[in-house]
Amino acid sequence: MNKIYPISILIILISLSTFGQTYTRINQVAVQKNNIWINNNNNLGLYSIANSISSFRNAWTDDKIRTREIEKAKSQLAIVKNLYSEQTTFPENIVDGWHLVKVTDNFNYCSDAKVLVKNNEIKQLVIDNYAELSLKFSTISGIKNAKSTINLNLQNGNTDTAEIYFFYDLDKPNTTSEPLQAGYVTFWSDLSNAKTIEIWFGRQKQGGIEKQLDEADCLAEGGLTLKLKPGSYDFRAESRGSKSWSGTIEIKENECYTYSLNKKNKE
Repeated sequence: MNKIYPISILIILISLSTFGQTYTRINQVAVQKNNIWINNNNNLGLYSIANSISSFRNAWTDDKIRTREIEKAKSQLAIVKNLYSEQTTFPENIVDGWHLVKVTDNFNYCSDAKVLVKNNEIKQLVIDNYAELSLKFSTISGIKNAKSTINLNLQNGNTDTAEIYFFYDLDKPNTTSEPLQAGYVTFWSDLSNAKTIEIWFGRQKQGGIEKQLDEADCLAEGGLTLKLKPGSYDFRAESRGSKSWSGTIEIKENECYTYSLNKKNKE
């Protein structure tokens, strides 16, 4: 049996929808430190991560797409290399904070990313502007002439040797915003057959509701809580007895959205 541990929650004022759906501001640190009931391994989240990494590395299974994207990468890499070759002076240090960079293996990809720099060292590398997509790496050479070399630690034990170019910091320090933090949605139901309800995003089943709840807050045990990148998602839900629901949810950074599946809003 999973347990809900107390977390610090700050309620923010947001208009309620017709069926009482609400957004709740949540404390990310508290969620991470406590055993909060979240389906971290939801299919959509795993698919999005895998797809983002494939896109970042141009590791497409479709040969036509891969060939096209590699040609684009080579063109971008040529621009970066030419600019660096024409540069006569480079910043001595990269200032602390988040920076937009180009990451390349000098062959397959030349992709955008964000890195966190502290004391002229790269501490974190994030792709797709999403904090959950922080890639593990080891440093081969530190930042010098606005460039660094790393080993990316990928899935299945594979590695990529890649160069990081501080392309946007050549003329002056140029920090950017932090990557987006995750948002959450909690599906729940007060129906007697709540345990038969399954939730789908497209063709991907995300899981099901575990028990009937008279009411539920965000992250409630027994509901289905998904952790997702901020954005809009279409869903459908189905249960025994010819009940079904569908709609669009908006996932917001550091916020949790509750969605009740009941008789009032079924199709």
